[in-house]
Amino acid sequence: MIKTILLDLDDTLLDNPTDRFLPAYLQRVAAYLANRIPPDRLLAELMRGTQAMLDNRDPTRTLEAAFAARFYPALGEDPEELAPHFERFYQQDFPALRELTARRNGAREFVEKLAKAGYEIVIATNPLFPRIAIEERLRWAGLPPAELPFELITTYEDSHFAKPRPEYYAEILGRIGRSPAEAVMAGDDPESDLAPAQSLGMPVFHLFPRNESTFSQGDFDAFLAWLEGAPTQADSEAARSPQSTMVRLRAHVGALLCLVGELPAENWAVKPAAEKWAVVETISHLRDVEREVNARRLEAYLAAGEPHFSAFDTDVWAEERSYIREDGRQALQDFIDLRLALLDRLEALEPEQWTRKARHALFGPTTMAEIMAFAAEHDLLHLAQIRETLRKP
Repeated sequence: MIKTILLDLDDTLLDNPTDRFLPAYLQRVAAYLANRIPPDRLLAELMRGTQAMLDNRDPTRTLEAAFAARFYPALGEDPEELAPHFERFYQQDFPALRELTARRNGAREFVEKLAKAGYEIVIATNPLFPRIAIEERLRWAGLPPAELPFELITTYEDSHFAKPRPEYYAEILGRIGRSPAEAVMAGDDPESDLAPAQSLGMPVFHLFPRNESTFSQGDFDAFLAWLEGAPTQADSEAARSPQSTMVRLRAHVGALLCLVGELPAENWAVKPAAEKWAVVETISHLRDVEREVNARRLEAYLAAGEPHFSAFDTDVWAEERSYIREDGRQALQDFIDLRLALLDRLEALEPEQWTRKARHALFGPTTMAEIMAFAAEHDLLHLAQIRETLRKP
């Protein structure tokens, strides 16, 4: 069942031709800082910093951090001194670029219909800009964030991946606790908006296509009509492919950091209810499952023979191992270290190793691809649990 709609912004909800907007934006920011940095030098480093964001695959590094690590040292500038100048640019000069854009007729009504129908709405714009700039563009589109119930708006401050990486979409799903079959991606760009999301098994829709494509396509009304049958469009085979699984396992690290990275120390051990887990218990559970289930099953597969996996209840570890007394941030770091090590091993596998057979006490005959897909689903279960825990008053 579809619960969440991911919507692109530029040339989807807002008419904003990149070939006009981007050069004008670069000219304005260069002029704004010309008394401090030569324009040619600034523009060159802006482009290199942007490329650093596009290239980022480190789920522990936000796009903002990836940009800063490339941009500021190359200019010999102190981020604490130069960053406020960019903030003022977005406040003072950036709004003038509105004249290059136009509201997409019916966009507000379209979003309101989706919200009224009960869908969660994510603004899935390429997060290469700070929040201030993206929220400004939403206002140009007639979609002020203060007036509409957006579940999430992706920005460079809290995203770890950019389009067209499929990790970008997997991170969004992790942050909101949805499986690929529970969300739809709609946008105007087949290469950036649709193909990467579809590779994870998500249903996708091509809004306002400029050319014919192989995707379901049309305007806002056509999308609403198509949405009624969208659950049949989910691709469970794609969602469980080795490539999709590795993408999700990596992106879930970024999603977890988005959820708890700024969590105050005093909130880690707060239970939403007596029978529910606190955040520290959930993350300690994820760490131990990664070390004692996922990693060990991988090792068993890599050894000779056809392994047999027993079924056991890992939930009881929370009480048995007193997770509530753990250091939450240390448990988080341990989980991240274990997950990155697992990913290194998985990425080195040959295709035939993913199809190696095993037997599970509950599921019967299985393969490594299926077992690791279960690991990604297990992540998602507990990401949704953490999200729900943090929503409790």
